[in-house]
Order: sequence, then C-alpha cells, then structure tokens
Amino acid sequence: MKLEYTDGCMCTSLTVDGIETIDIPIDEFKKVIHQLIDRESDLGTLQNIWINLMEQQGEYEDLGHCECCGDWITKYTLEI
Repeated sequence: MKLEYTDGCMCTSLTVDGIETIDIPIDEFKKVIHQLIDRESDLGTLQNIWINLMEQQGEYEDLGHCECCGDWITKYTLEI
C-alpha cells in the first residue's frame, strides 16, 4: 500500500494507492489509519494523535487563567 501526502500552494492531496482519500469509503480509510497507528511506536506521536482527536471530538471546558504564568487552562472530556 502506497500512502502519499502532498501539501503546498493549492495542491493538498492525501492518497492511498493513487486514490484520493475523499474518494475512499470512510470505513476503508479508517482501516488505513488503524494500520498507521498499529505500526507507530513513538509515544509522542500517539499522544499528538490523541490530543487532536480530543480537541475535535471532546467537550471543551475553559478552566481559567493562570495568574503566575499567564497561560489559559483548558480541558477536553470525551466519553466513548
């Protein structure tokens, strides 16, 4: 299986064996993503995937502003 990701200017493209991902049934594309995750061994990469999905699907909560460092504290909750 050949996966390609091209980005720049106006040519963003995600393909699996030369087929654009927008033309692949969602269940088939999920299988490709599962294969990518299954082969990943870097915890940081897996945590980034997790964070991205939590921010997309989770319920956002603003916990406030830190008076010491100025950072905003946020929380995402997702029940699956």
